[in-house]
Amino acid sequence: MIKITLKSYFIFKIKSFLFHFIKNIKKKYFFIGPFFMPRKIDKFTILISPHVDKHARDQIQIKHFKVILYIKKFDKKLLNFLFKNKYIDGIYIKYNFL
Repeated sequence: MIKITLKSYFIFKIKSFLFHFIKNIKKKYFFIGPFFMPRKIDKFTILISPHVDKHARDQIQIKHFKVILYIKKFDKKLLNFLFKNKYIDGIYIKYNFL
């Protein structure tokens, strides 16, 4: 079984990758998922004017999206495809063999 974890700052990149990936593998392979995990939000507060006005601040937030997909039965062709397409712009892909 392969556990595929996708991480990105942009949900539309993950969804477009999943659409094409699942469209190609659903005919031949048995998979479970995708499971969309709760998004993680990091919030930062930055002082704009540290000398005079302490109330002048900017707030920034960064959202992290994560999706998990399991593939039960696989073969050599799927492994070659996965390792060939490991580096996609904007998406961090991690493979775990269970």
